[in-house]
Amino acid sequence: HPSHTMDNATFEQEFECWFASMCTTKCGGLPSQADARKADLTAMCLSVEADWLKIWKMFSQEEIKWFKNNYPSDEVEGSEEGSEVHYKQAMETAKEVSKKELLCMTLFTIDDECVKWPYIRLTK
Repeated sequence: HPSHTMDNATFEQEFECWFASMCTTKCGGLPSQADARKADLTAMCLSVEADWLKIWKMFSQEEIKWFKNNYPSDEVEGSEEGSEVHYKQAMETAKEVSKKELLCMTLFTIDDECVKWPYIRLTK
């Protein structure tokens, strides 16, 4: 998205942390769904009109569960209502500010068989 062109630099460490976590865990063994969704995923991730929710709806139930259990930004217990604090607050900030970009990166990584290639492969 045009308003997020510098997010890759702003949240570079956070995106690298998540990517490294996905690599280390081999994306929880989730199967690639590239054949079924790569074209639509590419179009939506490159579109300025598609928001993060459209990307989120492309996640399978298994992928949603894995993401929620593995993305490192759990809410810290005892936080006051309305002023939640998260473990690894920077990771939570990156997720909330650049949610679409993070979700796209996550699905592309899963669909590329969790880092079988050294770059994200878009549809031709």
